[in-house]
Amino acid sequence: MMKYIKKSLALSAVITRKIVTDDPLQFERLKERLKSRLGAPVGIKMTGIPLAISMILSIFCYAMPQVSVWMLLFRWLDLPEYKVLMGVFLAAAVYCVVVMSTMLLTARGSWTGYKLHLTVIILTGMIAIIFFVSSWFTFLFGDVDNYTPQITSVLGLIFFYLNITWMNSSVFYRSIALTLHNRVWRKQLKIEARQMAGLKR
Repeated sequence: MMKYIKKSLALSAVITRKIVTDDPLQFERLKERLKSRLGAPVGIKMTGIPLAISMILSIFCYAMPQVSVWMLLFRWLDLPEYKVLMGVFLAAAVYCVVVMSTMLLTARGSWTGYKLHLTVIILTGMIAIIFFVSSWFTFLFGDVDNYTPQITSVLGLIFFYLNITWMNSSVFYRSIALTLHNRVWRKQLKIEARQMAGLKR
């Protein structure tokens, strides 16, 4: 279970550790190692699509409980309910900035960024699970005349499941290998440029 997620984390950790070098042969070995994990040189793994899909699924999962959560919070704080959408909008804006930042860091081959991206998705999933249990507990043992929370709670779990399944796929794993390959390549080019500048002096 979670085979490819574990492999992605392990590969990211190894590359992050071994990239701290100025040895051109080490860079070539790392690039060859990563190329062997890319498989065929074409496909959606060669773009940012896998990470973008993960981000979109995460946003959808996050969005499902928002109206219910903010309605509950506003009632608890005795605030006017017509301002609920303002709370939903502000929270969504902050969440989008966070998840997009972790996605961009992951796309640059950052091990920390990838771990943060996974953490955000897991926390989002935990919220979805709590919302699901809460809404169905109310449905079974309370007086319910609006079934929207139950429907959205199921949708939230579906988006969370799809996201975890997607991130645990070989396509996503190969896309992580590509981001790491590009990171090694960028570091290699930067060091070569610095060495060339030193020779010209």
